[in-house]
Amino acid sequence: MKRRDYQPIYDNTFRRRHRHRRWLLIVAVLVLLVGGGWGWFQWNAHQRAQVASYPVRGVTINQDSGYLDFQQLAKHETFAYLQATSGATYTDDDFSDNYSRSQGADIQIGVAHTFSFTTSAQRQYRHFRRTVKRNSGTLPIMVAVSYYGKYNSSNSDMATQGQKLKRLVRLLNQHYHQGVVIFASQSVLTQFVKPVLPQQDYWTAGGKLSGHTQQVKLIEYDADGTITQNGQDLAVAKSVFNGSRRDWHAFTK
Repeated sequence: MKRRDYQPIYDNTFRRRHRHRRWLLIVAVLVLLVGGGWGWFQWNAHQRAQVASYPVRGVTINQDSGYLDFQQLAKHETFAYLQATSGATYTDDDFSDNYSRSQGADIQIGVAHTFSFTTSAQRQYRHFRRTVKRNSGTLPIMVAVSYYGKYNSSNSDMATQGQKLKRLVRLLNQHYHQGVVIFASQSVLTQFVKPVLPQQDYWTAGGKLSGHTQQVKLIEYDADGTITQNGQDLAVAKSVFNGSRRDWHAFTK
């Protein structure tokens, strides 16, 4: 008689336990995926509901956004800010073209400059004027401020930098007479901007839609947003105005 190959009892037990653990792991992964998907769906629905409660919405556009149809954009957005300059030398490649094509569309246009800690207010102002000329839009000029390199809250030179920002805002106000709004994260606004420009209008970054004071006029809720035009996804930053349509009309006068 042919000998049968018997497996030890502990080996069978080990295999059963191994299969059991594998199935538990698969179930746990499925639960996490379903739970994560449901959580994302719930958060996304909550975000959409929050955004819908703000009647005035808009986007910020730069050379990475691609070719936008402003007539189409005007069907969904109230305003668009166009990146123009940064510091004393950089110019957005698409600013002039975007500005020209935006004219005639039923959308309000603003122009944006990014503040530099390494160049003077006067040089930044001159560069902005040379680039923008009279194409400054109808909205307050946006000046974006963010920490970089050694320029942060622990730098002892930041008080001097604050005076530079204050001077740039004054120069822009004196020439264009349409106001300035400072765009920055809440921490930069609190630590750097408010000490030198306590009465300025602010535009906060960071995604949080609620809990802002009336001094915060605009809220960026999606820095990596997209809009779809002609079957293409175009990169834009999405923001809302922190108020009613009546408040918006007062802000844009």
